Amino acid sequence: MLELFLILIIFFIITLIVLYLSKKHESFSNNDDEDLCNNFFIRDSYCELDIDKNSCKCKLQKDDLKYLFNSPENCCQRNCLKLSPEECIEKNNFTNIPYYCNIGGKCKEYRGTIVESHIATNNCGLDPLNNQLLLPYSNLEDCERSIDPCDKYNIPSRSSHINQADCIKDVNCGYCTNSNDGGKCISGTPEGPLDFHKYFFCNPEVKNSDSDSNKYIYGNHAAYLLQNANIPNFLQNPS
Repeated sequence: MLELFLILIIFFIITLIVLYLSKKHESFSNNDDEDLCNNFFIRDSYCELDIDKNSCKCKLQKDDLKYLFNSPENCCQRNCLKLSPEECIEKNNFTNIPYYCNIGGKCKEYRGTIVESHIATNNCGLDPLNNQLLLPYSNLEDCERSIDPCDKYNIPSRSSHINQADCIKDVNCGYCTNSNDGGKCISGTPEGPLDFHKYFFCNPEVKNSDSDSNKYIYGNHAAYLLQNANIPNFLQNPS
């Protein structure tokens, strides 16, 4: 009986120690997050519009990298998640500037900033093939000149599978994918992209045996291509 009592006492003491250490660790973690926010994030964090998802998020522009990193939500002066896309960028007549992005084959105007510490917010989302920030256009004319006829299938709000399915139905387009399932519809033929210099890494799937490499996918348009091929009339209609 005494042994059972001692075992229960020891178990109770161990339980108290575990609970105490758990609370202490939780308290330390919270304080650590606050210190991390104060020392590293809070000075350069601000609300930024994620163009691909059309939502407002707390981001950090570190040093002169001109690139945005995720920042804890409480490090921004405003609650970014509760802001609409229109409210995300602070509006004032002194620092706001317009810029343009090619979104799904249409040029859309956004509001940017000339503040150097926030300059990375002036972007057009991420390139789905290399995950790099897409640079904006300063005027509508330059943006419209950049439009590829196949850009109308590159809609960020849709899944890559839907974009690809619509893309390869068009005889003027092919779809380039990477190992992370990112993809982009580009002008092309069965042989590959029209702009080979820009998309040199996108090879037709039949010629690419490496499953982790970029692939170029073209739809099955054999009947259309034969119908519109430059074949002499006497071969098409032999008498």
